[in-house]
Formats: sequence, structure tokens, C-alpha cells
Amino acid sequence: MNYSKAIKKLREIDKEIVLITHIAGVLDWDQESVPPAGVDERAVQLGWLEKKIHLLSTSNEMGELLSSLGADEHNPEGSTELTQNDRALVRILFTNWNRERKLDASFVQEFAETTSRAHGIWAEARKSDDFSKFSGTLQHIIDLIREKSSRYGFKDDPYDPLLDTFEPGTTTAEVVTLFSKMREDLLEVLDKMKGSERVDDSFLYQKYPQDKLESITHEILGMIGFDFNRGGIGKATHPYTTSLGADDIRITNRYTEPSLAAPLFTALHEGGHALYEQGSSHALTAGSSLSGGASFAFHESQSRLWENIIGRGKAFWSYFYPRLSATFSSQLSEISLQQFLRAINTVEPTFIRTEADEVTYGLHIILRFELERALLSGSLEVKDLPEAWNDRMVTLLGIRPSSNRKGVLQDVHWSMGEFGYFPTYAMGNLYGAQIYQTMAHDIDIESLVANGQLTTINEWLHEHVYKYGSIYEPKKLLEKISGRPLDTNCFAEYLKNKYLRGGLL
Repeated sequence: MNYSKAIKKLREIDKEIVLITHIAGVLDWDQESVPPAGVDERAVQLGWLEKKIHLLSTSNEMGELLSSLGADEHNPEGSTELTQNDRALVRILFTNWNRERKLDASFVQEFAETTSRAHGIWAEARKSDDFSKFSGTLQHIIDLIREKSSRYGFKDDPYDPLLDTFEPGTTTAEVVTLFSKMREDLLEVLDKMKGSERVDDSFLYQKYPQDKLESITHEILGMIGFDFNRGGIGKATHPYTTSLGADDIRITNRYTEPSLAAPLFTALHEGGHALYEQGSSHALTAGSSLSGGASFAFHESQSRLWENIIGRGKAFWSYFYPRLSATFSSQLSEISLQQFLRAINTVEPTFIRTEADEVTYGLHIILRFELERALLSGSLEVKDLPEAWNDRMVTLLGIRPSSNRKGVLQDVHWSMGEFGYFPTYAMGNLYGAQIYQTMAHDIDIESLVANGQLTTINEWLHEHVYKYGSIYEPKKLLEKISGRPLDTNCFAEYLKNKYLRGGLL
């Protein structure tokens, strides 16, 4: 088979895999809103789809096509005669084929069915604040995770192959080094802020009508560039973004708690993910594995950039606060812009990761990273996890959760079997700060934001980040954007300028 025929067939198989992935996404979306009684059948449906994807991705035909295109472990991109996009597609499919063929279809189906059922079990345990209801299921998931890591194979650390599925080309040792420096930076800022005057943010936790919150979050999403003709927004216990098709990018928000800030910044966060998904799905990539982000951390860089660096900045609210205060006049009429900015940028250790401020957020992630490695190695048993969680909260943040809902049961990720995912959240902060610093050299971000001209920012991000989808691996894409490897310096300087050097106001 010549290159032309082989790459054409490879593209056809890839499109079928992506199509099934989008169908599975519809079932995942439904899982958040349909009656619990349907969970068992949906688990079987998702398991069958995951099995189908696995069989297509790891078939002998896939291996033969990749081999005919020159791909192997030493050269996963294949022949240099292929176009850049086709070499990227070969790299993605070869990497996945080489890894996933080590898992048999029955294991993949069992893993999918187990984690699908686990979602409901975790939700019930969280609701009743009873870890024992989830511990047996979590143990089963960890056993499967260990088997998965063993089957994938690793040289230095059993966490490596799990991390690599979310952050290609990054090792556990690299994360340990980054997190060690990040931990020092975060604790330095946190320590220097101790004793600061307590900010009165009580006005953020009054009763805010849900219909108005939904309306204002839709307005913010439209302002940052979310295309409602190519997506929509729903509600969920745990907000997330998903692609149900090349032109069907959906996000969810949560309005269950008395809070103004949470829905606003969740919309900005998930909106950042959605902008990346919409921007990476275009004429050259739509319906293929080239659409979507370069990695989970790169994806997180966009959500954190929009949520925090832009969304919690003075320029953004100088423009948008009059609109917000007019919408909620009874709650905000006596609250100045300066008071609002200080309130939404309060730095204080809290229990819930998704509600953590920019300074303490990374410490939440370091905690989870350390616990995952301990669970995987067996040095920590599941029955001891709640206490280990609480002890690390005291060590890192100086607070101890009063319930498992505020502690070990707050995140959905372990019920999904997503060990190796959490580090990408903190790495996203690092990527985002480095990308933002680069962008600031090219355009006057603060002036544009203060005048509500976010289109120019969106265009810059599209040109330098979004349009490449997953054509480049994350390390290569970051160097293409910023000219240097990932480090902690930009993020540390951003935090110090904002919180220690008067840059907040």
C-alpha cells in the first residue's frame, strides 16, 4: 500500500473513532441529568463504546497502516514525506496504538463499566458524607489502575504511564521538580500575606436569583467569544466541558450554592476550555484526533488564563462591573469596584479545590498528586485515605476538613479512574502565565480588556494556540509560542506582582 492510500485509510478509521467518542460524550452528558435508575444500562452502553474504540485503535489493520507509513517507537511521526498534519495524526494514533494494544478489550470494557457505575456511587457517598460507601469501589478502581500501569509498562515510576496519557512527554520526575519549586513559591506568597487585613466578601454570598446569574454568565461567555451557534451550556454537580461534535461544544455550570463568584468564574473557566475546543476544530482538523488541545495542562492553561489572569483582573471588571452591579443592584449598589476586586481576589486557605484562590489552588493539587502516588505504590491504603487527606491539608494549608464532603469526597476524578490527571491542573497555571507573558509582548492586553475588546485577545490565542489543536506536543507548542521550556518563574512573578507588589488594585 502506498502512502496516499495508507493515510487516506488511516484518516477514515480516525474519523470513526472520533465519531464514537462524540457519541459516548452524549451519554456522559446525559449522565448528569437523567434518572439514577438508568445508570447500569448506561454503564453497559459506555463500556460497549469504549470497547469499540479500543478495538479500532489497536487493531492489526491500524498497526499495519502505521507501519507502512514509517511509524515506530523511535519515529512515531512516520515518514518525512507526509504533511505536517498527517505526521501529527500518525504520531497520535501510533502512540495510542502502541500503548492501548497492551490492554485487552475485556479489560477496557470492565474499566469503563466500573468507572461509569462509580460516578453514581461517589455522588451518593458525597451527598451522605459517607466515605465507606465509596471506599470499596475506589479500591477496585485502584486495582484496575495498577494493572493498567503495569500493562502499559514503565521504566522509572508506575505513575509515569498514567501521567503520559494526560500530559504527553512529561514524566513524574519532572512534575516533582516543578511542584517542589511551585510549593516554595506559593507558600512564600501565602506566608507574606498572613496578617493582611481581612477582606469583607460577605456580599458575594447573599441570595442571587438563579435566572439572573444564568443570564449574566451567558453574557460573559458571549463577551469572551464563545460561539453559541456551536455549543451550549447546561447544569451539573461538577462543572465540565465536553465535545459532542465538531460544532457541538458544551459546558456546564453550578448554581446550587449561595454565591455570586462561583458561577461567574466557573463560566470563565469552562468558557476558556470551550474556546480552545471551538478554535481547535476547524476545516483542517474537525472530526479528527487533531482537534482538541495539545494536552490537558495546555487546555487548563486556557481556562485558568481566562478565569484568573484576565477574569479576576482590574481591567476586566473596570469594563464589566457596571453591568454586573446594575443586574444585582440590591446586592451590589453599595459595593465599589475596589471592594469587589478585593473580594474576588481574597487569598485564604479553603477546603474546596474548585473554590480555591490562585495562591492556594496549586497546594490543593500537590496534595492530590502526593496521595495518588501513595495509593498507587501501596504505601497508603484506601481505608486510611480520609485521614491522610486531612493531615496533608493541615501541613499544606493549615486547615482540617470537618467532613469528607469537604475533604476526600469533593472531586469526581477518582471515580472516573483518572489517576494522573490532577497534576495537569497546576501545570496549566504555569503554561497560562507563560503564554500570557508572551502575548503581553505582542498586544496591550490590559487596554484591550478595559475597553471590552476581547476579540483581539481571542484572535491572538487562536493564531498561537487554538488553531494548532494537538498537531504539536505540549512541550514543542510552548517553545513555539514562548521560545523556552516550561518553568515556574512566570507564574511566581505574576502572583508576587499581583498580591505582594500592589498589582491587584
